[in-house]
Parts: sequence; structure tokens; C-alpha cells
Amino acid sequence: MPFTLYDTRKKSLVPFEPRREGVVTIYNCGPTVYSTSHIGNFRTFLFTDLLRRYFEWRGLEVRQVMNITDVGHLTEDQRTDATGEDKLQKKARDLGWDPYRVARFYEEQFHTDRKAINIQDAHHYPRATDHVCDMLVQIQQLLDRGHAYIPEGTGEVYYDISSFPSYGRLSGKTVEDLRAGARVEINEDKRHPADFALWKVDPNHLMQWDPHSDQVWSQYDGGRPLIDSRIGKGFPGWHIECSAMSARYLGNEFDLHTGGEDNIFPHHECEIAQAEGATRCEFARHWMHSRHLLVDGAKMSKSTGTLLTLEDIRIKGFTPIELRYLMITNHYRQQFNFTSDGLVAARASVARLQNARNMLAERAQSAPPDSKPTSAVAARIAAFERDYGKSLDDDLNVSNAIAALFAFVGDVHRLDPSASDAVHLLRALDKADHVLGVLSRDVSRVGLISRAELTGEEAAARTPAQLTALFAEEMSLPTLRALAQIRHAARLGKDYGTADAIRDHLKKAGVTFEDTAEGVRYRLP
Repeated sequence: MPFTLYDTRKKSLVPFEPRREGVVTIYNCGPTVYSTSHIGNFRTFLFTDLLRRYFEWRGLEVRQVMNITDVGHLTEDQRTDATGEDKLQKKARDLGWDPYRVARFYEEQFHTDRKAINIQDAHHYPRATDHVCDMLVQIQQLLDRGHAYIPEGTGEVYYDISSFPSYGRLSGKTVEDLRAGARVEINEDKRHPADFALWKVDPNHLMQWDPHSDQVWSQYDGGRPLIDSRIGKGFPGWHIECSAMSARYLGNEFDLHTGGEDNIFPHHECEIAQAEGATRCEFARHWMHSRHLLVDGAKMSKSTGTLLTLEDIRIKGFTPIELRYLMITNHYRQQFNFTSDGLVAARASVARLQNARNMLAERAQSAPPDSKPTSAVAARIAAFERDYGKSLDDDLNVSNAIAALFAFVGDVHRLDPSASDAVHLLRALDKADHVLGVLSRDVSRVGLISRAELTGEEAAARTPAQLTALFAEEMSLPTLRALAQIRHAARLGKDYGTADAIRDHLKKAGVTFEDTAEGVRYRLP
């Protein structure tokens, strides 16, 4: 069964076939680096990461590009032609920093958070400020082909949407809709209220480029083009960035363009008009968009304290991986309501999967080389991989894939595998987790505290003050072992208050653990 996806532009489920056999090219809109990325941003980034991991699980080679917007994204970006102040410039003024310093600070923070939530590295992270020449080249192509114009005396360049009849096909908006909805101050320089800026001129902007300067073109590897002399010193519009940078790294045509549903209009609609107007190529073959994220049933808001970052999730006592699991298990085309209860459930699910992996890894260590699975285990693995793949082939139906995974994990325990069987069950589990990306393979952070270790006399001798001191320590294996011993002794003595306090402390510290007949299986954060 081929992968079937919902194509936003075609408004239907369609089979996916890459342009080049065995290779998938993906462009996804990345962060605007004027602030810390919030969990709504990461929901979109995680969707693309899940999609890429799925293709890799299917054995395809993926080339992924994610842009970094560090200029040109204005505050009123919901309109076709954005108005207001550049978001990065506003933050630079608020902080009293150089705008490049702001951009690099938040870009570095984005990558730190991205790695914490286990989003794989894209193959390229092009910055808008490094590709202004590519944008100017595409702007000139649009002028040459009659899709753009320069209002007299402005030095600015606008896209003429009337020159592109299919404008609105992605979003479903018509030119008449845009005219009726243009509740903005009339710009007499534009032919149509919804025409959008490709190049802006603002002497107060802190980041500007002179299209006619030798210095601007000194590092460009495409040869110095002839740029219309009427274009003034300024900066690019937000939309032109992605169409120019995708062409640079993926070519004029590629397989998939992804983003959040808020990007459909105007950003992606404008990208299509620019790229196809400039190159007369199809641009992206397929478009996929994830739905918005709500927090406790409401839109995220800084004023209500619901604009949550990864650090806020940590403060709540949860890990980025638990957040990852929660967000990817909700289908990308469904609106996702984030709750703390959801994180609690995600923690339990990740712990169950991790404990199964830990058990298999422990047993597999004693397996002889080139061990073969029993026929029952081989059949179970084959059935699991068939069901898991069939679910993901269906427009990334992660819910059904997760159901197949937990049914498999349940059978792993029921089968009570030998060392040889454990090798193959572990391999299947790790292969499936390549798609989810939630399990730790660091054996130094996972293991078993045996029953013998739990019954030491020193555990019962601990005083409340010593327990408080252990709570204050940074979590490590010796600290975990001491707490597990005390908890075990407390449960034997029916001191459930102490046992529950230790349990709650371990969960808050991000430790996953499971009481088993052999002892306590654990994973340190």
C-alpha cells in the first residue's frame, strides 16, 4: 500500500510518489527567531519530523530544508501584504540589542529546544539574511515575466496577484474575497489591495541591503545579475524568502511543503504565486498542514499564561520527550488540546514502552551471536510491522500505529522471551521507535535495581532529615538507588505516605520506573 496523504491544495487524500525514486525532498517553514519557540510552534515542527522519520522507516532517503526567518516578518502578518514593524526589529529595540544578536540568540535557543524534544537535524537551515541575493534574483524574474511591478518613485516591488489566475487555490480564497476583506488603509501605490510586497523600503529599518552594491553581491555564487535600477535600498518581504531558499536547496520543484495551518494564507499562497510565476514550474507537488494547538481548550495567550515553552513544561515536572509523545500521538489534521492530564498519560505511556525496551535489552545481552527467533516470535514481529506500517501509510494515522505498538508490547511480556528472541523483539521495537523517537537507548541511564539491592538494612535506618536531603540532591543512580530502597522499606512497613512522596518526587524529577518481580526498572532523565 502506498503512502496516502491529505493534500491541502487538492483538498483530498492522494497517493504519494516522490519525483525521484527512493528520494523525498521536503521544505518546511521554520521559526522566526525573535522570541522563544512555544509548544504550538513545536507541534508543527514535530509533525514534519514524524513525516520524515516515517519515510526513513520505509527506507527512503530524505532531504529536508527548514528556513530560519531573521528579517522581513512583520507584525501584521495575517494580511496578504503584511504591515507593521518587523518582528525582529521590534525585539531588538525592546532589548536594546543589535538585531543580528537577537536572531542568533533565539536561533541557538531553538536548536537547543529542538534537540531536547528529539527533532532530527534538517539537512539545511538557511537564514533569510544569508540569501537576500537569491530573493533579488527571483524578484527580477517576476518583474521580467510581468508578475511584479515597481510603483513609481517608491523603490518597492509588489506582486500583481491578477497576473496569476490560480492565486487562492491553496487557501480557497478568491480575488473578490481578498478585495472585500482588505480592511486596511488604502495603499495608493498598489494596483490591488491584496498585492503583496516582495521588497520593502523603510529608512528606519535596522537591516537593509542595496541591490546595486558590489558588497551585497560579493559572496553570491550565481553570477552578478542585472537588477532593475528602480529598486531601492531596503529589505525582502517575508513570503519571497521561502520560495527563493527552497529553490536554492531543493530546486524549482520538490515533493512536499509542510507547515502549520496558519501558514496556508497568506504565506504559502504567496509562495506558490512567486515560485511558479518566476520559474513556470510546479513548485511543491504536495502540501501538508498541521492544525492549531489549544491549551486547556483555549487559544494560547501570553496574557493568560498559556503561551508555553519547553522550559514551562520542565517547570511543570515533565520532560520534552513526554511532551513529544503527547503531541505526535494526536493526528496532525486534528486540532490538539494540550492539558496537564495529557502529559500525565504520556508519561505513563513512555514509561511502559521504555520499561519493555529495558527488559528486552537486558535479556538480549546474553544472546549468542547470530541467534534466530522462534517461529512464534518471528510471526508476531511480522504481524506487528504489517499493522504498524499500514496505519502510518494511512495519512500518518499514529493512533492506530500506537495501538498496534502497545498490543505488540503486551505480547512481548506475555511471550516471556528468551535471550535470542529478545534480540529480534528489541530490533523491531527500536525500528518502530525511529518513527516516534521517544525511547532512550543509553544503557548507562537505564537498568534494574534488583530485589536484593532493595532490601538492604540501611534503607530502613534512614531518618526523615536524610530523606529530605536526598530529595534536594541532583538525580543520579546512587540517589535513585537510595530512594528506591527507602520506598521499598516504606511499602513493606505500610508507610504509604513516605512511599507515595518518593514516587511523586521521582516522577517530578523525570525518572520513569516500574515495580517488577525482579525489582525496579528505571530510566533516568
